[in-house]
Amino acid sequence: MSIPIGYNGRGTQLLWSLDNINFTPVAQLQQFEPTGSKQTLVDQTNLSTPGNFTVYQAVQADGGEIDFAGLLNPGDYTYLTLGQLHGNLVAAFWQARLVDGSVFSFQAFVSEFKPFTVKWNKLYTFSGKLRLTGGFQSPLGAFQPGAFDPLAFVTI
Repeated sequence: MSIPIGYNGRGTQLLWSLDNINFTPVAQLQQFEPTGSKQTLVDQTNLSTPGNFTVYQAVQADGGEIDFAGLLNPGDYTYLTLGQLHGNLVAAFWQARLVDGSVFSFQAFVSEFKPFTVKWNKLYTFSGKLRLTGGFQSPLGAFQPGAFDPLAFVTI
């Protein structure tokens, strides 16, 4: 049995790029969190379906969204680039670099952008959502079409 390892999120970065080579970090992020991938399933049940249960067929995968929020520094306008990506309908290249060294790459639109939030006696923040246009490219190839080999789990 392996020993569990936990990491604090401090030091994790979300970066974006237009050319997939030169990446710029999104400054002062408090959090970013993927909603997760989902499948679209179609009901294939008909009169000749054996058994009493509904039969489904997976037809499409949706990469999901990433919610993000950060601390607003009024003297640093680099976070407004996210608003420009949003307003110009640009699908940018993104990387999530986790503190353990793993990197998740993906392409996404800034589907929502809130340039500031003001609350009495609180820090100014900004927030938004990224809408993935495909799956994550991860260190293990998860969510990549064709990366899963079910024969790898067959025992002889």
